[in-house]
Order: sequence, then C-alpha cells, then structure tokens
Amino acid sequence: MDIEAAKNEMTCCSSNSSLSDFNTLPRCPNRVGSITVILGPMFSGKTTELLRLHDRQIIAKRTCVLVKYAGDTRYDADLVATHSKMTGQGRTVKAHRLSEVQSQIFNDEVQVVSIDEGQFFEDLAETCEELAQRGKVVCVAALNGTFERKPFPQISLLLPYANEIKQVTAVCVECGSQANFSFRSTLDKKVEVIGGSDTYTALCRECYVQKSEEKDAEEQMKTGCDKNENDITGIFLAKKEQRSDGSVSPPRKKIGLSKSMALEATART
Repeated sequence: MDIEAAKNEMTCCSSNSSLSDFNTLPRCPNRVGSITVILGPMFSGKTTELLRLHDRQIIAKRTCVLVKYAGDTRYDADLVATHSKMTGQGRTVKAHRLSEVQSQIFNDEVQVVSIDEGQFFEDLAETCEELAQRGKVVCVAALNGTFERKPFPQISLLLPYANEIKQVTAVCVECGSQANFSFRSTLDKKVEVIGGSDTYTALCRECYVQKSEEKDAEEQMKTGCDKNENDITGIFLAKKEQRSDGSVSPPRKKIGLSKSMALEATART
C-alpha cells in the first residue's frame, strides 16, 4: 500500500463520529452503524426531534426510511406526524412488526432508518441491533414508560444496544413544571391505547401521584357500585310467602343494594 492510499484509508476511518446530531454514517465497508434512542413522556417532542434528525439526513442526501407504527392513525394514516400535524419528508413505510418491512429497511441502499412509536414494535431491539451491525444509522422515538410508569419490554432490551439516549421532557399541565410522566385520564387498563390530549396528559412527579390517587379512588368507587349491583348478597324484595291455596311462592327477584335503597326512598315518599 502506498503512502497516499494509506492516508486516504486513515481519513475514511477517522471521520467525525459525533452522535449529537445523528450524523454517524458507515463510511468504511466493515464499519458498523449506530443506534440513537429518544425517550420521553407524551407531548415531550419525541417525534418532533426524530423528524428533525431525519430531515437533516435527507438534506445531507442520504437514503432514509421512516417507519410508522400502523396502529397509530391519529393525525395521518400514512405519514409519521407530530401532535402539531408536522409530517416527515421522504419515504415512509407502515407496519405492526418491523419484520413486515424487512426488505425496505434492510435494503443495501438505505443508510438511515428512523422509527416512531418504537415501544409498540415487538421485534424492535433485535431488529435495530441487526440494522446497526449492517452499517445503518438507526434512530428510535419511544415513550419512557407506560401510563402506570412501568417499562416497555422492547425499550428495556434496546437501551443496552444504544450509542446515545436522549431524554426529553414535557410541561406539566397541572402546575407548569417539568413533566416526565404520561398520565391516562380514562380507566382503560390496556397498555396500548393510542390517543392524544383527550386520553393522556403529561405530569410532574407530584401531580402524577396526586392524580393517580384521585383516579384510584374513582375506580374503587365505580367497582364498589358495580359489585353491590351484582353482589350475591343482594337484597330480596320479599321472602317466600304462603299462598291462600297452601302452596309456597318462590322468592321474588333479588336486586342490588343501590336499587334497594332507591326503592326504599321511593316508598318513603
């Protein structure tokens, strides 16, 4: 190898590898890529940051693919969109699992893969690591936890593979301080409930605990009323009665405690 060739190789392998702006790209044949994870609660600008980094790569004339979770149709059925309706440029593919778009994201010409709502992809961690090993730059935007502040399994598996983890925060809608947690206002217990401000709010720690206690009390009250309504210890309107012909009548219909109290109040009037 001559001196000039050696210099060229050293220049290639020592190129800027800063991850701060998602700029690491495979410049050498055997060089691996990178994984950047953007984490935060609802309304913290995760998708906005993902699209900002993605659009920079497009401006740099790199071949990019955006991956949209197919179950998220809140603002746009086909494009990755923010709460303010901003959409990403370039090619976008939709999937419930990354394996469904394997041919598109593993294409040799693709250099950058940006994935939104990463927490919902069941094959996220393994796929992202494989993409990085094949020299691609991967960026994932995902929630930092469920509405109950529990981890998403695929995000927990992905973090050890990440070159960079960006934590973003929102503004607490109750007190205006920094918000790190996603609070669900409905009583639905399913983990995957996609919604906007009608379903979720961003809260600080103190407000999250307070609102959770209020929500638990509301749920217990509702559960208690439902239980009383259908309780096997409900009240009978009347016991067995002796008929004039000597036969015994069956017990009358059993009702719940709340109905019994209502009937009693009606009888008083």
